[in-house]
Order: sequence, then C-alpha cells, then structure tokens
Amino acid sequence: MLTADMVRARRRGDHLVLSKLEGARRDEARALAAAYIERFVRAAAGRVRRAELDEALDDIPVPAQSAKVATGLRKLLLDRAELAMDAPVDPAALRAEVFGRAAAARRSAAAGPTFDRETVLAEVATARGLSPADVDAALYADLRAQHRVVSFTPPRGRAAAEDRADRADCAADALLDEYLDAQVQAVLLRAERVRVEVEGASPAAYRELFRKLKFLRLLHTIEPLGADPRRGYRIVIDGPYSLFASVTKYGLALALALPALRSAGRWTLCADVCWGPKRQRLRFEASGDGLGPAGDAPAAMPPEVERLCARWQTRGSAWSVAPSSAVLRLDGIGVCVPDLVFTHTESGAEVYFEALGYWSREAVWRRVELAERGLGVRLLFAVPERLRVSENALRAKDSAALYVYKGALSPATIERRLDDLRGAGDDPTGEGGP
Repeated sequence: MLTADMVRARRRGDHLVLSKLEGARRDEARALAAAYIERFVRAAAGRVRRAELDEALDDIPVPAQSAKVATGLRKLLLDRAELAMDAPVDPAALRAEVFGRAAAARRSAAAGPTFDRETVLAEVATARGLSPADVDAALYADLRAQHRVVSFTPPRGRAAAEDRADRADCAADALLDEYLDAQVQAVLLRAERVRVEVEGASPAAYRELFRKLKFLRLLHTIEPLGADPRRGYRIVIDGPYSLFASVTKYGLALALALPALRSAGRWTLCADVCWGPKRQRLRFEASGDGLGPAGDAPAAMPPEVERLCARWQTRGSAWSVAPSSAVLRLDGIGVCVPDLVFTHTESGAEVYFEALGYWSREAVWRRVELAERGLGVRLLFAVPERLRVSENALRAKDSAALYVYKGALSPATIERRLDDLRGAGDDPTGEGGP
C-alpha cells in the first residue's frame, strides 16, 4: 500500500484529482516497473541483503518527472517480497559478547598497543562453534538493511502470457494497475466520509461486498438505489478522519475495502478527504467497471462471531447455526446484513443474528428503527455494553430483540433469547423466512 506522500495528485478547485499516467509517462513507468521486477526476482533467487537490493534498484536511471512513480513502484514491490534475518545466533547477544571481549582485550596489558579485531572474532567464533566469517556476518544481521530477500511474488496480469517477454510485459502492466489502485487507497486513508454507489452485480457479489465491509469493521450504512434490489446499493462509510482514535488502523481497513468494491460491479465513489499539510477538505471521486480481479478469498466472519460459532458446536442445543446469506431491506430505511441464521431443529423457526460489536450508537438506533418498522423476520442484535444501549430500547419484542453483552458473546444467553423470540408468536411473515 502507498502512503499519501507517494500519491501523484493535484488540487482542482475544491476537488482532489489524481494525475493521469498515460502516453510517454506510462511508457516510462512500464520500463521502470519491468526493470524493478527483474531486480526483485534476481534478489529473491540469490537471497541477497536488503542493502544490495536497494543498490541494484538505485542503479536504474529514473527520469526526474517519474521520481514519485518510481518510489511508489518500489514500495509496492517491497510489499510483495519477504525479507528475514539470516543469522545462526541472536545478533544482539553476539554483539554483547564481541564488544565485551573487545573491551577486555583493550584493557589487558598483554594486548599491547594495538587492537586486533580478527583475534576477538576468532575467540568468539571458537567459543560458539562458528567460523569467524559467520560471526562477522551475524553481528548486525538484525538490522533492516542486512535482512535477506527470501521470496518474491511478481504481479500477475489478467491473461496468461506465452513467452518470457510477454510475461514480463504483463507483470509490468499489472504493477502499474496495482499502483493506480494503490493511489486511490492512499487517498482514502485521509477520508472523512465515503459515499459509494454500486450496481450491476449478482446478489452473491453484493453479499460478499457487505460481508467484507463488516469483516473490516467499517462503520457504514447501506441503502437500495431503488425499489428493485437488482439495481444496486448506496453505501456510506465513515472515514478514518471522522474518528477520534485508531485513525491509522481504521484507514487501512477502509483502503482494504477497495479490492472488494472493484470486483462487485460498476461503482462510483465520492469521498470527503483532508489533504496536504494544512488538511484542506477536498472532494475526491473515482469509479470502476467492476471488471477488477476477484481479489482475496471470501471474507471471514468477524472474530467474535467465529468464536461464538465454534463454542456453539460444542454444546447440545435445539438450535443449529450457519452463516447467513440474506440481505434484508426495508424501502426508505436501509439494509441489514445478518451474520448468522439460527434454525430451530424441531419447528424450523429461524432467527437472524447480527453482532454490532464495533458499531456506533447511531448505527444501533438505525437497526432498532429497521426492526420496529418490520423486516418480516425474527432478529437478534448483539450490542456491547460500552455503547450504553438498553435492551428495552427495542419495542418490537415479538420479532426482534437486543442482547447487551459484556466481554464475549454468551451462547447460553443467546439461546434463551432465541427461545423467547420463537415463543413470542407465530412466524412474523407467515411464510417461514425472508
């Protein structure tokens, strides 16, 4: 991922606009990308030190106008490399021993007026069963510049290439595409609020996008664009600069949502960002055709929900649990994407469950409004005690409930709430599900 200082952008009125990379500039960038990738491949094959890799990259001439692009490309490739310390012993302990012996040798009258470094290294090597060369190499092996490149994953284009030259060109183009996306991600690190409209995706793609947003713990609301859910959705996400704490961690999570968005359908994005040393408030816009790579594996559930499922499987219960694939919507109000669905094994009654562990009080009230307006299903919302919301805040007791918890989610308490909802009345829809 890039940092804000690596972004090629300019102010145009009250908008922040990314500088285009096309024509001769793109050709220059492609040549740099290909050369850098080749150096990284060599470095991994030879397990060279970070300092040697940096020297090899510095030897590649960079046009002045492409300096910022070059810095960004190197950063993205470094993110694709694995570097590790390579030393047979702990370097810090080794330094302490070498420096201790050296100090003693200098103080010794027998050492004479001169100090022999090689003698000290040989003594330490003999004591540790190493060669003097191994001791010398390991002394500062924990410094970043001395770490070795142990592996590297080159960027891959969308289409398979036939020969080596084509593969190199595809890798260079893929790196440039990654760089352009990374610029958008870096801008989002400075966002106060992000508004996204996505359309043209399959129901499964929408669910995966919504699940990704929840997994990343992003504070967001989802609304349908119209009466027909196939048209698409409007998503409003609070940015890191709207928070009072954890700005960096939250900003990274927001940036990581972009790959999921790119593969979900046609999308447009508008963000309010704080940019530059003076944190000027500017508007940033981006869009995509939904033809991006599929990205990572499907998003997992939030950790607290995964722990609940694991504990549920170890207890005897009249309710089974499974990940939910439902998208519950109420026109004019919004969308609810439950984490789980609990099914009563005898009656077949279903209760949808959503954990609001990282949400704000405002988000909880929106869920309460959804439930009270009627989504046509039974719902159980789990809310942490720190949000200071009373379980009595939700009045639709026959179809929905709030479970306020402290610490971990309690399977026993949840099962009691499920039983209460099942016994509160007939199925809310009369049809047995959404």
